[in-house]
Amino acid sequence: MELANSSYPQPPTTAPSADVRAGFRKGKESLHDWSAPHKNFGVAQGPPLPPNLSIDPITPSTVPSFRRIISLLLPIRYPDKFFAESVANTTPTSLAQVALWHERPRPAKRKWGENPGDSSPAPENPAHESSSGTTPLPAEMPPGAVIGGIQCRLEQLPFHPSSLAFPKHSTTTTPGDRNYCYIQTLALLSPYRAKGIATALFKAIITTLCTQKEYEGTASIYAHVWEANEEALEWYVKRGFQVGDVVQGYYRRLKPAGARIVWKDLEVEDYLRAQSWRE
Repeated sequence: MELANSSYPQPPTTAPSADVRAGFRKGKESLHDWSAPHKNFGVAQGPPLPPNLSIDPITPSTVPSFRRIISLLLPIRYPDKFFAESVANTTPTSLAQVALWHERPRPAKRKWGENPGDSSPAPENPAHESSSGTTPLPAEMPPGAVIGGIQCRLEQLPFHPSSLAFPKHSTTTTPGDRNYCYIQTLALLSPYRAKGIATALFKAIITTLCTQKEYEGTASIYAHVWEANEEALEWYVKRGFQVGDVVQGYYRRLKPAGARIVWKDLEVEDYLRAQSWRE
């Protein structure tokens, strides 16, 4: 089964800290203790998102910029087929989203997971929202510049993604009866990091998975992360993911060449939190 690569942010030039390496050596049970998911995922933390930001499905007009960013930031060469899939669905139910930066700030908007105590009504016409839960841009607002994006695909696996590190499972191609969402890529230009934008991209996918009928029954969301990319592993852990075993030899151009499986099981609270913005 072909599995595309995921890496956020750019791979570091230094090896993981001694503490993290020690945690990995202690085995899966200890590793999961180290990487216990943050239970407060989805509650607003830090400053609000920049008003110049919008998150929207990838379209034929934005896919060239998305492709350039992926080529610049990630040490993987993605085939033309990957980018053709980016625009296979340009509706709000797309699992391929870009972050756009606009010259002029957008009108104040409400996003999923922000201001949980806010009792203001949700948008009246959610069918015409962007998938991030925001109202659309005014018609006179010029298009923004692509600064990052996320692309996922839905898979049917006969086992939980945490088992992909084991050879007898990683070579299995038989579809299963459970849907899983695979993060193929997640990238953001460095000047726009530490602003909550990558998290907003991730939340847009979670919102879509938990509110759209075509993704009903999705059990988990998962990704591969370079085993030496400590920053990326910590990013996923802070967003409720668990860290699993190493898939040996996953990256051909990196040393070490292994990738860790990270996954988050979608729970009732994820569905309730996302659904509250669609009612």
